Amino acid sequence: MIIETGGGPGGPTSARAGFSSVEGTRYSGTSGGSQEVVLPGVGGVVQAGDRLRYMVYPELDAELSYSATYVAVELVFADGVRSAGADQYGKPADAAGQGAAKILYADQWNDVQVDLTAYAGKTIADVLLVVDAPSAGHEFAGWIDDVEIGPASAEPDGSDLAAYVDTRRGTNASHDFSRGNTLPITAWPNGFNFLTPVTNASTYRWPYEYHRANNADNRPELQGLTFSHQPSPWMGDRNQLTIMPVAAAEPLGDPAERAVAFSHDDEVARPDLYSVELANGVRAELAPTDHGAIFHFTFPADAAGRHLVFDTIDENGAFSYDGTALAGWVENGAEAGRTRMFCYGEFSVAPIGFGAASGGRENARAASFDVPEVTLRMATSFIGVDQARHNLSLELGGTFEEIQAAANAVWNERLAVIRPEGATPQQLRTVYGNLYRLNLYPNSHFENAGTAAEPSYVYASPVLPVSGAANAVETNAIVKPGKMYVNSGFWDTYRTAWPAYAFFYPALTGELVDGFVQQYRDGGWIARWSSPGYADCMTGTSSDVSFADAYLKGVELPDPLATYDAGLRNATVAPEATEVGRKGVETGFFAGYVSTDTEESVSWSLEAYLNDFGLAAMATRLADVVVERREELLEEAEYLRRRSLNYVLLFDPAVNFFQGRRPDGSFAKPVADFDPEEWGGDFTETDGWNFAFHVAHDPRGLANLYGGPRGLEAKLDAFFSTPELAVKKGTYSIVIHEMLEAQAVRMGQFGFSNQPAHHIAWMYNYAGAPHKTQAIVREVLERLYVGEQIGQGYPGDEDNGEMSAWYLFAALGIYPLRVGAPEYAIGSPLFPRVVVTPLGGEPLVVTASDVGNPYVQEVSLDGKPLPTASIAAAELARARQLDFTLGATPSDWATLDSPPALTSDDAVPQPLVDLIPRQPDNPLFDDTSTTSAEVETVAWALPSRATPTLYTLTSADLESAPTTWRLEGSLDGTTWTVLDNRTNQSFRWPRQTRPFTIPNPAAFHHYRLTFPTPTTLTQIELLS
Repeated sequence: MIIETGGGPGGPTSARAGFSSVEGTRYSGTSGGSQEVVLPGVGGVVQAGDRLRYMVYPELDAELSYSATYVAVELVFADGVRSAGADQYGKPADAAGQGAAKILYADQWNDVQVDLTAYAGKTIADVLLVVDAPSAGHEFAGWIDDVEIGPASAEPDGSDLAAYVDTRRGTNASHDFSRGNTLPITAWPNGFNFLTPVTNASTYRWPYEYHRANNADNRPELQGLTFSHQPSPWMGDRNQLTIMPVAAAEPLGDPAERAVAFSHDDEVARPDLYSVELANGVRAELAPTDHGAIFHFTFPADAAGRHLVFDTIDENGAFSYDGTALAGWVENGAEAGRTRMFCYGEFSVAPIGFGAASGGRENARAASFDVPEVTLRMATSFIGVDQARHNLSLELGGTFEEIQAAANAVWNERLAVIRPEGATPQQLRTVYGNLYRLNLYPNSHFENAGTAAEPSYVYASPVLPVSGAANAVETNAIVKPGKMYVNSGFWDTYRTAWPAYAFFYPALTGELVDGFVQQYRDGGWIARWSSPGYADCMTGTSSDVSFADAYLKGVELPDPLATYDAGLRNATVAPEATEVGRKGVETGFFAGYVSTDTEESVSWSLEAYLNDFGLAAMATRLADVVVERREELLEEAEYLRRRSLNYVLLFDPAVNFFQGRRPDGSFAKPVADFDPEEWGGDFTETDGWNFAFHVAHDPRGLANLYGGPRGLEAKLDAFFSTPELAVKKGTYSIVIHEMLEAQAVRMGQFGFSNQPAHHIAWMYNYAGAPHKTQAIVREVLERLYVGEQIGQGYPGDEDNGEMSAWYLFAALGIYPLRVGAPEYAIGSPLFPRVVVTPLGGEPLVVTASDVGNPYVQEVSLDGKPLPTASIAAAELARARQLDFTLGATPSDWATLDSPPALTSDDAVPQPLVDLIPRQPDNPLFDDTSTTSAEVETVAWALPSRATPTLYTLTSADLESAPTTWRLEGSLDGTTWTVLDNRTNQSFRWPRQTRPFTIPNPAAFHHYRLTFPTPTTLTQIELLS
């Protein structure tokens, strides 16, 4: 093995400062036996509490042998003893053990820490770099940096749960490779604003990149403290307002010129507090309120000047000072529903000057001071300057310490829902870091126009058209009473984040849900990706199943019927705008699937089936309480439930995968051309393999497509053993970051870095092999949520709390596999004992014996054995104790009975079939809602006698929609039998497809519909 010093791929000193010796050492060679070299410069006597820490960057070899990951720094002591032990994740710390544990990411910096307590008092003779790969003949290379032997950082004592949270978790990422792609956000839970430091004050994508774009000394530079509203860097931030302390003679406005170096070691990055001491001696601190923040700036005594610069990312903003307060507005960044934001701020001392900044953007302004300390209280509003002033008066009257204490208290309340016992420091940081991320989203969009004692909530609607032009003091958005919430990408969040809100914060969840239903009340739709308004992004209208799931799990919704109707519109109406509703449904409702004429057609279809399933279950439950709509709800429930089985239409037995179908019904690719490892096309952000199991609502029905539970097990085994090579980019022009992240997971095709794969490991519960679920989930928990102390912590994008919620559920040994069903799949707990106390609820104690092993031997709920790998949500909510017995080998627990599913036997589900043949020239039978006809009587004949059980009518517009009609059947076209009579019917929306049950189905050859007055329809179906 050869080592060389100097250089390195964006050295880890840019990720954490303060390490000593061994700067940028490159190792390389050919694998074959254990190889070691002595590293220079580190020695001394080990003290009590010391640990070995180093950074390692193993390069990925072309043969994918991962030989470079079989690497470690090991110590040899003067008495000949060699260090052993485990790293901070409990994995063997020697080179062979690190490689075998697959704990090190290739082509990424990795943080390795080894406790040296057992060696206290020993003298270090040599520090070795060891490579010990199991197979010979593979070229390997990598980098070692920042080797340090010294005291470990003190861990929190548990009295302040917010102390476990480092908001920089997930920030050591980029658009090229994600380890979270988060911001270091200090904020109120579900807050109106975020506060974040920025290293680039001119972008609304990745404004904080500590690990990239550093100065000549490889140090990051702060360009400001920013009010942010970023839901995701991919969606983009909006209405950024930046404040930067400048200790220079002139108030430098140019972000690059005013930038000052800083170190992570000089930051405090918590949910309730952010502070940083800059290299020029300036200290900046902030604590959040819901609509604002308090800032405290300390300038060095010898500063040439003391200024606060107020800036935006562009020229769309203005600031003024009237001798009493600062006021202004900004309007920048992502545009989906964005309206103007206003600000109002008060200084602790009057500025000696206020005016244009020196350089930079023309609208940048600076307040100058002649004292060393300045406190700024600032609040924001989407309504106007007066409301911003009011928000300030409501929230920012206390001292800095009092405001931080209030934020700390509310964060501790949110974090206290989980109290693990027997967890490691790393696990505690991960649990509470994930709870923090979950509680950041979604965000309040409303403001209190009343008093603290008698609040009056209003909001500037992001989903209604604006009226007129905004000005310097008032919005042009429509201001309405009530509460609205924004910032949730439902395609990302429906799988785990929304179920987690319902599980941990049921009362709050009711308000969150209704805050999105308010979008439906305003604009007629709930956003697919609320950012904050309607964004044409991602597949599926997944608020449907998210909110249905909450309702079915007992969350009290303020308006459950409106919640359902918002989903029903998605499920039955072809939208006129691409930003809302489902795509491809003009024909998809009638074909049973979205055709390849729509991009990502398989994703659109399979997501629709999941959402239809949730809505069907919600309609069934609502029918028991909404008596006036009982019949209609039950008809919709049956129709949507049957429609959720249409996934079988996209399963191609010739390739044994789901794939797209053309408008003529043929599959998109012949057997010879279909490659399940090819990305894109009919699949969103993944390949055919990761969509091979996208039927979470009916896993038994899916198993039957693969030949039964054993066939499903074989399919899953192949999935987890077929490597992702990250080369088959398919319809993408480049190898996208999700491909690289899926490869980095090293679990076959399991693209865990992205949401479509998150349920797949749990599907083994339906394959008669729950032990494989237990083993794989445990591996994910132990291997993929690592690196949090250098700003990693996630294996991919941490979208609005979704990846965090996955960890929280899995660590408790439960998972919302069938979102939209009131139950949880059972896995294997991570902790020996954890107390879960939902906010406002009673505690549930989850215990597990022998947590070093993942395999479940038995499970009991309040002492009652559970025979299947599923538990009803209502039973879990009532229970006080969930006990697991774990062991080192798989058992036969839960292998005899399959958990609940739509399908309960060995038959392949039967989807709905329209008995009327498609007639391209007949606008009522052409399988599209884009054509229409005015009729009074419609008659048709089937190819042969058939017995329909349902029929649908699709309206054209509300003015000509039918209200009364009669459906009849005939054997000969002469003698007619009444099958259904309807009166006083209504359609809620244009182009709505409404289902109707046939009370007494019978087989006929001829059918007709008769309307008493002319009516306009776009489609008629007769379903069986």
